[in-house]
Parts: sequence; structure tokens; C-alpha cells
Amino acid sequence: MNQTSTTLRTTTLTSAPAGPAPTEAQRLIPARVQERVRRGEPLRVVLEFMVAELKWHFPDYAWAGVYLVEGDVLVLGPFRGAESPHHRIRVGEEGICGWVAEHGVAQVIPDVNADPRYLACSVRIRSEIVVPIVHEGQVLGVIDIDSEMPAAFSQRDLDVLSQLAKIVAPAVADSMWAGGRS
Repeated sequence: MNQTSTTLRTTTLTSAPAGPAPTEAQRLIPARVQERVRRGEPLRVVLEFMVAELKWHFPDYAWAGVYLVEGDVLVLGPFRGAESPHHRIRVGEEGICGWVAEHGVAQVIPDVNADPRYLACSVRIRSEIVVPIVHEGQVLGVIDIDSEMPAAFSQRDLDVLSQLAKIVAPAVADSMWAGGRS
């Protein structure tokens, strides 16, 4: 595939169909995560809470996790779901997560088997959404969600995940600049 068709193809993956409105529980996740960040809870605790809430309140999510940038790789952080064979992903070179970490653009993948960037985790996974965690123009990590249903993600998912990425970004930055992953 040439450069132009790759660019056009990935550009169309930054949006999603409208889908249903968030439930009350889904709508409250960002506020609950924000409260934990405001209280100064350790980053790992905040991220563990966030992925647990996502997995619990979005029944179509088979896997919810966070990868954080360390040098030129994404390192698996807190997650809920089956064990991932991918604990380290090269930024810009591997998978949809690596692509999002390099470009800073969310991707909504309705059919992972049709996307050559997909880094297979399970034969059961059919769709994926990856949202960058960006602070002051720098990608610090990604929120990665997989589903066993094709085309599982809607604008609702993209909106909630984008809001969460903005909420946790300063805490991720503070943790990185403090030299740890507390």
C-alpha cells in the first residue's frame, strides 16, 4: 500500500458512529477518576481504578488497559482482561497502539483483521479503540480497549476515553517527570 492510501485509510479511523448515549455509570467514570487524581492518589492506583471501571461498566469491553511510554517503547500498565502477550510495544513500529503513540491520533478499528497494523492478542478480538494520553503536545501513553464484537465502538466510547486521557495526562506527566510510576 502506498503512503497516500495508508494516510487516507488511517484518517478515516479517527471517528466512530454515533452509537448510544452513555449510561449514568459510564458518564460518571471521568468524574470519579478526576476525583482520585485531585486527591493525589498514586498514578498506578488511579489507572487501576480507571481500567477496572471501564471493564465493569462497558460490557462489550473484553480487555481494557493502559500502555505508558518509556523511551521508544510502550510498556503495559494496569489492565483488566486476559493476559496480554504484548508487554512492550515499539512506538511507531508495532501495532495500533504503537501507531497511536507515534502520531497522537485516536484510532477506532471496527475490524482488527482488516488492519495490517493490528498486533494480535487473541483470535477472539474483533475490534479495537486506542486513544493517546497527551500532555503539552507529548504522547505519554495510550488507553487501549479490545472487544470480541466487530465494530463495537461508537462515538460514546471515543468521547469517554478521550475525556479520561485528558484527565490522567497531567498525573502521568508528573509521575514520569518525578522519575517513577508511583
